[in-house]
Amino acid sequence: MEKIRPVILCGGAGSRLWPMSRATRPKQFHSLYGKSSLLSQTAGRFVQPDNTDADNAFSQPLILCSADLGSVLASECLAGQIDPSAVLLEPEMRDTAPAIAAATAFLFRENPSQLMFVVPSDAMILDKKRFRDSAIRAGRVAQGQDIIMTIGVVPDRPETQYGYIERHEPMADGWSVKQFREKPDRATANHYYESGDFFWNAGMFMARAEYMAKEFERLQPEIWHHACEAVEKAEIDGNNLLLNQGEFSACEKVSMDYAIMERTHSIGVVPAEFAWDDLGSWSQLHAHALKDDQGNAIKGGSVTVASHNNFVRSVDATVALAGVNDLAVVAEDGAVLVVPLSQGQLVKSAKEEMEKLKASQPVFGDRDAVRDWLVSNALPYWAKNGLDHQHGGVHEALTFSGQPASHDVKRLRVLARQIYVYSHAMKLGWYEDASGVLDHCFNHLVKTGWHPDGGWIHLYNRDGTVRDDTRDTYDQCFVLLACAWMMQAGYRPSEARDWADRTIAFMDAELSDPEHGGFHEGLAAKPDLRRTNPHMHYLEAMLALFEATGEETYLDRADTIIALFENSFFDGSTSMLREHFNGNWKTHAGQDPVLRRVEPGHHYEWVSLLMSYHGFREKQGLKEKALSLYASASAFGHHAETGAAADYMQPDGSQVAENARCWPQTERLKAAIAMEQQGVARASADRKSAVSVLFRHYLDGPVYGGWYDRINSSGRVTAPDMPSSTFYHVFNALADHVITGDAEQAGVSSPLAIRPDTDKRPD
Repeated sequence: MEKIRPVILCGGAGSRLWPMSRATRPKQFHSLYGKSSLLSQTAGRFVQPDNTDADNAFSQPLILCSADLGSVLASECLAGQIDPSAVLLEPEMRDTAPAIAAATAFLFRENPSQLMFVVPSDAMILDKKRFRDSAIRAGRVAQGQDIIMTIGVVPDRPETQYGYIERHEPMADGWSVKQFREKPDRATANHYYESGDFFWNAGMFMARAEYMAKEFERLQPEIWHHACEAVEKAEIDGNNLLLNQGEFSACEKVSMDYAIMERTHSIGVVPAEFAWDDLGSWSQLHAHALKDDQGNAIKGGSVTVASHNNFVRSVDATVALAGVNDLAVVAEDGAVLVVPLSQGQLVKSAKEEMEKLKASQPVFGDRDAVRDWLVSNALPYWAKNGLDHQHGGVHEALTFSGQPASHDVKRLRVLARQIYVYSHAMKLGWYEDASGVLDHCFNHLVKTGWHPDGGWIHLYNRDGTVRDDTRDTYDQCFVLLACAWMMQAGYRPSEARDWADRTIAFMDAELSDPEHGGFHEGLAAKPDLRRTNPHMHYLEAMLALFEATGEETYLDRADTIIALFENSFFDGSTSMLREHFNGNWKTHAGQDPVLRRVEPGHHYEWVSLLMSYHGFREKQGLKEKALSLYASASAFGHHAETGAAADYMQPDGSQVAENARCWPQTERLKAAIAMEQQGVARASADRKSAVSVLFRHYLDGPVYGGWYDRINSSGRVTAPDMPSSTFYHVFNALADHVITGDAEQAGVSSPLAIRPDTDKRPD
């Protein structure tokens, strides 16, 4: 018998398992039993126990998945050691018939006689050997004749949530099929169960690719035509095929059962010799879960008092049940579900009503909405769209439709910033795809970014080759920040520490200015031009490294920047922050207006960093200087119509820039949080204003999870695209906003929306 090609369907939404199963991470990517995800366990059933391929009846699987879940799938394949032969990405969900038609077209073109074995990715099957044996029996029948073979599960109860297969005449290792039956009512389910003539329809079937193609062409010619064209015109990236949008969208949205299985003339069923459950409801999960003496299955921090036979999954909160029975209680992703175990069919309706409610609620200042924006939208969106899988690293920017923008260069600092974002997210409990993003970004950084003579290069070409190998101080600082947060997140900490040490050693040897203090702008930079900005980010990196290690040497390094701030950067006569200097940290008398500009955003950024440093080492007078910076930035440089902090102004508050980028608004939010914690009266109102400005003008962007990076004084968008670098500012500020809000409400500092769950932590 030819090897069987598994075709794994990985596009289901799992709506009955809301709020755990979401559009951004449906149930097949979760671990519902055992340690690995349902998808990983599905793929693992086709691997020989000894991991040898010599006598394996199955070849590498083909996986069908929504394009929106492509990055999640890639991460899961890496984590679960899944090695698909190909991945077909569906540009939109058109139900199972178009998806399987596309898989059939792909396999038919590859080898018409091969056996294709279509299986869902979200079932529980514990006995791998019996599963493989059943599939092989079905394959022997399907290889020898024009037939579609299914695997039917012998019912152990009269279930109303499954479809049924009615057997007919005996044949080979099974029966011919008389009819497929829809999900029955209770009386009908009892009849099916008692008759012994019915199997549960597990959604698994086997046929030669050429016969499946023949049936699609006969029964669904329009779907078959468009599916073939979708494959023919697919965009290919390695073993990923993005099906053509136009052709695939033209397919009728219809299930495989209705389109083919209920209409084909030649179909058989082999009885499964293994236990099976599709884990499609909370009651099914309760049935298979470990339970206490009272029949309660508890996952997460929860307590029960005089309560029996409940299923509790708590990720977002500690749940207390008292005097209740037979309930599913799920607290996850900012939502709480309470439903009788016997009425799981209501969950989908509850999910839909919750989505309507959320859509009608205002976003401004609502920490739960901010949390949801980060967790459900921004982090998944940039994990999916922001990575450059063709050339490595990250895209410099995305268009407003989510495509890579046409920039000629990519800055290394943007790559480091994304490493910071997903390390910080991982530390706060977001494990959805953090490790996959970090592997991609960090591997590219260390492989391509380190110069043979030491230090990190400055610019890449769009194709990933090095364009400018200048070692810029600003870039070195952001790599240090990235390494510090990797260490804090526990992600490859020893490697991160090693690269941080090497970077610091390079900066000390090649970029530092032992005579005047601080650092030069970079190798081969103008010796008579120095800026405050790189030193601010060096201070940020040292504070992050101290938090990662607890080693005082990093605070000693931070001290040198604090000294520069007090002696040179801070202008006590104006309470403003000087930005540009000559080589010995002196400002030029009568320097041109561009060099005299001050930036409200940098004022705010220094405020939060100074207060962070002050929390580690109190320094007399430092808090007062931070308050002065905060007051001057708040008083000047804001556009009256929008309330946004402008890009720059002159030290006397004149010549305010027409444009206001997104990042000064995020730094204003961080500064307001820092001042609020110091008891500054106006800071709470400033905080609310900053969040409102962000979501009213910037984060209510072209896509939910993206941003408009720049507006003018009247609020009109002037940015041409969405810079990836903005995520560093946005995430940093909004995470602080959510966390400090949690601390106020609960009395303790708590992580982001997805709270740490041991089953989601990376190994």
